[in-house]
Amino acid sequence: MAEFTLGAQELGETQRSDFAEFINIVTGRSVISGADWGKDRIELGLSGDGMVRIFWTPDGLHANFISTTNKNEIPPLMLQIVDGEKRVPARILEKRLRALRTLYSIVHLSLTDRFNMVQDVLLKDPNYDLELLLNDDELLYIECLAPGSWYVTLWSKMRTSYHSILRTVAIVSERGREALLKKLEAESRLKELEVEEKEFELFTKKADYGLALMDRLSSDSVKTTLKDRVEEELGNFLLLEPHSIEVQNAKKRLLDEKDKA
Repeated sequence: MAEFTLGAQELGETQRSDFAEFINIVTGRSVISGADWGKDRIELGLSGDGMVRIFWTPDGLHANFISTTNKNEIPPLMLQIVDGEKRVPARILEKRLRALRTLYSIVHLSLTDRFNMVQDVLLKDPNYDLELLLNDDELLYIECLAPGSWYVTLWSKMRTSYHSILRTVAIVSERGREALLKKLEAESRLKELEVEEKEFELFTKKADYGLALMDRLSSDSVKTTLKDRVEEELGNFLLLEPHSIEVQNAKKRLLDEKDKA
């Protein structure tokens, strides 16, 4: 029977795993490099700072996964962008990714106390590309988009941006939040959870973890504009009609609910 482990044996970090957990960690990553170490070992470098090492031992096959993220580095974040489709139209990916970066921009500007900039530009142009308000090192970066599973590997240059990515996923999508939590829980066995990942798990357990953005707007007209824009982007990201329950719940969390914690 095959053996599955997590962590580097040479560093004394190896933990036993099973096939289900191993696949959950590996799924959505792309092979970006490889090494042949002879008749009993190969290595496959993966996107998302991972590596699979396969050993042939007298007891059988041994598959080992290690994280290649160095201590104090910002880890990548894997999010399933399309559910259950082998092939998808390019316009669907474009729609979801554009919506994600717009919603991320709203959340990040809010968490960095610059939400007044959103009000200013929406008063002039309701369709303004809000990502243009961010600095280059605050942008949402993509390291890999794995076809088949359609996991997108997101990456940020700044710790505050990473925090905003986690918060965005938690607010806008029930399904995305659950999938991300499973990934984080599995990968947490490889290393001590980062502060932001602990916080992600904590605030997703709250009844209310939204941003109460409506309280920050002074104009009724821009409130209406923002509601319409958020509803549109949520519908595009979730691939649901604007009146659907999930879109409306996400809109309420983002705009109206106050933090009771």
